[in-house]
Amino acid sequence: MSNSVRTIRNKDLAPTWTVKQAKEPGFMRSLITWVGGPEGYINTNPEVAVISQSAAVGLMRMAVGNRQAGVHIHSITEIYVILKGEVESFDGVGNVHRAGPLDCLYIPAGVPHAVRTVGDTDLELIWLHDAVEKVGVSVYLDGPGPFPADDEVKLIRFIDLAPDWSGPKAKEGGHLRWSANWVAGPAGAPNHNEGKAVVNSRLAVGVTVISPGNSHVSHAHPYPETYVVMRGSAVAIQDGPTVELGRLDAIYFPPETQHALRNSGDEPLYLLWVHEDLARWNKAVR
Repeated sequence: MSNSVRTIRNKDLAPTWTVKQAKEPGFMRSLITWVGGPEGYINTNPEVAVISQSAAVGLMRMAVGNRQAGVHIHSITEIYVILKGEVESFDGVGNVHRAGPLDCLYIPAGVPHAVRTVGDTDLELIWLHDAVEKVGVSVYLDGPGPFPADDEVKLIRFIDLAPDWSGPKAKEGGHLRWSANWVAGPAGAPNHNEGKAVVNSRLAVGVTVISPGNSHVSHAHPYPETYVVMRGSAVAIQDGPTVELGRLDAIYFPPETQHALRNSGDEPLYLLWVHEDLARWNKAVR
């Protein structure tokens, strides 16, 4: 876990093409990592990404007409949030989900899964892991299956998540914003979408949408927080120099760091946020 605020620029993240069959037509896809594990753990950009002991956050790009090879299994929970394009999701027993922009696929540990692009738009997909996984631990399975598991892939549709305006001063000029979350932390932790969000004891994932000319109220958390700019442009308000953020740039704040982001553009600012290492929250409220 980094002890300082870190900005991770999309332009500085060289895409890698090292996952199974990633350079073969029909399976072509690339990865970048904003937050990843230490040496020996999944992290496609170790020289640039924030090093974490508790989570990974990155992006997969996959052109129309391609899919992940076979199905694969992780030892940790994997979460997909669709930024652009549409996917069809498969698991090991024949369940199929179709997910589009701002929809989320939640894949518990041990569940076989894969996606393919559908429609006529190339795919951008944010992937998140609720723990760090060693390189080589994930397993790819070929063939028609079935590959049964104890759980299944879950689809959380963005259209089903009601905007929550209950944040501090969220309805006041200067701070107009709303939030929603696909994945919520343990019982008692902030949850903007009770009954809709999937609960995870390690990680929370959501979106805050800030109107032009508005910002967060400055705040801090007892756990690390990472923001990824999904749409629009932002300025980070913090101690130290001003930091400007564009689409697919990320910024990482260590625990107890005061911060806020301001919409610096003319369109709504969509910020994906990740709260990791939520054991810190449990300790803070006890």
